[in-house]
Amino acid sequence: MIPKTTASAAATRPTMIEFREVQKYYGDYHALRGITATIRAGEFFSLLGPSGCGKTTLLRTIAGFEDISSGAVLIDGKDMSNVPANRRPTNMVFQSYALFPHLSVAENVGFGLRRDPRSKAEKAKAVEEALEMVGLKGYGPRAAHAMSGGQRQRVALARALILKPKVLLLDEPMSALDKK
Repeated sequence: MIPKTTASAAATRPTMIEFREVQKYYGDYHALRGITATIRAGEFFSLLGPSGCGKTTLLRTIAGFEDISSGAVLIDGKDMSNVPANRRPTNMVFQSYALFPHLSVAENVGFGLRRDPRSKAEKAKAVEEALEMVGLKGYGPRAAHAMSGGQRQRVALARALILKPKVLLLDEPMSALDKK
């Protein structure tokens, strides 16, 4: 029996994100030009290119922070045209982390759980698990502004992961990681 190759195994996975001729204009500036691509469930997909080529714009269209001018973005087979950002099965770690400086690390990580029906104890456990996942176990009480750049980036990652999104979007995820 011959095992399936990684490529053929990936081809059998369901489509998670699909771009169909996605166009984005900012006035006369054509930021995204006919983007057509398929990203399958479980794939790690990277966008590479020079500054200003549309990488962040494309991520923001998936997340719902930017409307597209034409075409379609589908997530898990559903057209996202009229789905607001807060209803999409995505979460995004921004290049600037977007942490709340007045909140502790644990409060930042647990921010998305505010409306979650779980008990306080269950939410606290989820926060600790998310912090452990990113190597910040025990850092919950610290002030977010007192963390290094790499630690802040990991706090932002934990905050995104705690909600268990179908699609995790990372905008320049390696830009501030600590050497260690």
